[in-house]
Amino acid sequence: MSQKKKPAAKASLSSTDKIPLVEHLYELRRRLFTVAVSVVGGSIAAYAVQQHIIAVLLRPSHGQHFIYTSPLGGINFLFSVCMDIGIAVSVPLIIYQLLRFMQPLMRATTMKFIFTISVISGLVGLGGILFGYFIGLPAALNFLLHQFTSAQIKPLVTIQSYMSFVSMYLLGSALMFQLPLILVIINRIKPLKPNKLFHYERHVIISAFIIAFIMNPTPNVLDQMMVVVPIILMYQLGIALIWLINRGPSYSKFEHLLVQDIAKQTKRIEQAASLQPLFDAAEHAIEAVEPMILKPTLVPVTNAEPLLPTQPSRRYAGSFTPMQRTDYQRYTPKLIQ
Repeated sequence: MSQKKKPAAKASLSSTDKIPLVEHLYELRRRLFTVAVSVVGGSIAAYAVQQHIIAVLLRPSHGQHFIYTSPLGGINFLFSVCMDIGIAVSVPLIIYQLLRFMQPLMRATTMKFIFTISVISGLVGLGGILFGYFIGLPAALNFLLHQFTSAQIKPLVTIQSYMSFVSMYLLGSALMFQLPLILVIINRIKPLKPNKLFHYERHVIISAFIIAFIMNPTPNVLDQMMVVVPIILMYQLGIALIWLINRGPSYSKFEHLLVQDIAKQTKRIEQAASLQPLFDAAEHAIEAVEPMILKPTLVPVTNAEPLLPTQPSRRYAGSFTPMQRTDYQRYTPKLIQ
């Protein structure tokens, strides 16, 4: 019996029931604590292999020398590197906790969907980081570190500023590849129409060129297109996924009807619960008044005159007297009736 009640409770919770704000805050605190533990664990694991990670991060600079200008500069650099690696490793868990917290807003969202999106988000984010590391970041650093140099001008970059730039660049590359999944999640909250998404494509193209100029500020058009083309392709892929998800009638119509039916059932239950005190009061009033009602009693009639004589006398017609004839006429209408 308990297994049959759980799905109904979940359906009513996701559609009509309201959770108090305090419970949302408790849930948010619990999920943030889980994410923090994961980030700290990833940072500790990154500290164990810090030398290899630093060598990998410095490789796109093409042998550029860096400095730090304070006694704590090296520790801050090492701390930021380990923290960034911990966040990058925890991306699937962060996406999972975020989707679980937003689950009441999404329609017909199952644990399988949340787990699948979390895993795909981690893989796609890793692909974006690799794209930015091998393709976009070397071109951007080559332009920024060697374009404005001369015999008297040499770049003197701190390791903290270099690490901040690399982290933001790789984060932007990872988010750029997350665009299709972001559209799918928004579609779960509010259905999107492919035609409307195509209408906003011009804004996406303009935004792509602005992002490309920020991430790759070079006058070379090819370097700019290395950022613009992936953004446009990811947006087109997102539109294709939205079309595939929403093309079936079961998602748009039957799901909407199911939600409406659950809402109406819940409304009827609430109305019945609100009228129950009135029914109870009426029942108590009837029980209180019922003994006071006088019930009619049947009084036996003893002196009633019979309509017909019980034993009529056998007489001939010629022997009737006027008085007897009168009695016969008096009984005749009653016989006819």
